[in-house]
Amino acid sequence: MKKLTVICCFIISNFLVNAQDQKLENSVLWKIEHKDLAKPSYLLGTIHILCEDDFSIPEKVTKAFNETENLVLEVDLSNTEALVEAQQKMISSGKLTEKLSQEQQLFLDSLLQKELKMTLEMVNNYSLMAVYSLLTQQGLNCPTKKMYEFELINLAQAKTKPIAGLETLNDQLDFFAKAYPKDFLWQQIELYSAYKLMFKDMVKHYKNEDISTLFAGMKDERFFNKNAEHWMLTVRNTNWIKLMPDMMKKQSNLFAVGAAHLVGKNGVIELLRKEGYKVTPVL
Repeated sequence: MKKLTVICCFIISNFLVNAQDQKLENSVLWKIEHKDLAKPSYLLGTIHILCEDDFSIPEKVTKAFNETENLVLEVDLSNTEALVEAQQKMISSGKLTEKLSQEQQLFLDSLLQKELKMTLEMVNNYSLMAVYSLLTQQGLNCPTKKMYEFELINLAQAKTKPIAGLETLNDQLDFFAKAYPKDFLWQQIELYSAYKLMFKDMVKHYKNEDISTLFAGMKDERFFNKNAEHWMLTVRNTNWIKLMPDMMKKQSNLFAVGAAHLVGKNGVIELLRKEGYKVTPVL
């Protein structure tokens, strides 16, 4: 469960991102070109986790994967040492029952029993972030789930293709902690039922590759405020844009990041265009 919890944290870090007002063409895959690049790279927006029945890798994505030399994820989830290290961050420095009010404990215990068939005592040594991550993953009402990143990792390993990350898992967990301090994180737990409904719509729009509509409804400040936008979108996207040019000069890459990161004035597509790159949808 600990490993799954760590992975889920990076999943939810990309769901609740503001789309701004930009309307992009309907595509999860974008081609990156520049006069200084020997070969184009590609940018793939993922939704990270889906029910098995909803999951598929479009043919155009497989083609881009085969044309590129390197797979680049937000974090390199094939690095087991990093996963083990990050797991330690999911263990709380104190028990949840010592940090939550009696009313909060009752609410969380009831929610955990309903959604996960677990009790508060069973997760008492976990951080609140870890508990919320488990709940978020349970928001998918299906027995079998697939993670886009792991499917891509399996493809890369089968072809002995290098895998890299744009940031470390520890960094990502730190960004999430800054974006979702305790009170705001607790608010997300209280809104869990509303989140489940929202995610159902997200899956529908993602399958239609309508990444703008997917996040047009994400401006509700109950889920995403200015602080979260700063740490989860602006800071991370800006960091990535500093790394991507050198990576693309060395070799062609398939960059696979949460679809939320593609959209908006601070999205990866717009930031790349500002740097002089031609970024076009693969339709």
